[in-house]
Amino acid sequence: MARIVILVALLAIGLILWHKISNAKGEQRKKLVMWTVVGGVLAGLVILAATGRLNWVTAAIGGVVAMIPRLMGLLKYLPLIDRFTKQGKAKQQSQTQSARRNNKISTKEALDILGLEPGATREQILQAHKRMMQKIHPDRGGSDHLAAQINQAKETLLG
Repeated sequence: MARIVILVALLAIGLILWHKISNAKGEQRKKLVMWTVVGGVLAGLVILAATGRLNWVTAAIGGVVAMIPRLMGLLKYLPLIDRFTKQGKAKQQSQTQSARRNNKISTKEALDILGLEPGATREQILQAHKRMMQKIHPDRGGSDHLAAQINQAKETLLG
């Protein structure tokens, strides 16, 4: 009987929180979700401690703490993490700059890359560059190589 009462109380609390979170906006919603998660974890730990089942949680925490040095060593193999480090950004910038220096293109090639006719104005070059970069920018899943070529074409035409 006590279990049913506790289950009904938890269900009522969950529905009230769900209603409050669904009606909240922006920053208020983030705070409510955070406090709901923190409160749920703390409530779960209190229930586990009261029922004498907290020992497996402490053992799991101890195991994770013991594995932290090994997990930190594995992080260097994740390319996503490497991309956000300063070393990764500096290496990428130096590669792009060296590619620009080594690959000089002619005016005709630059016009072909941007899809322009000879005698294009500065505005036309800038508009074509913007249009092309919006399509193939690396931040949108495009190619670094193509973006570098488009940038180099603009630089060649604008001098």
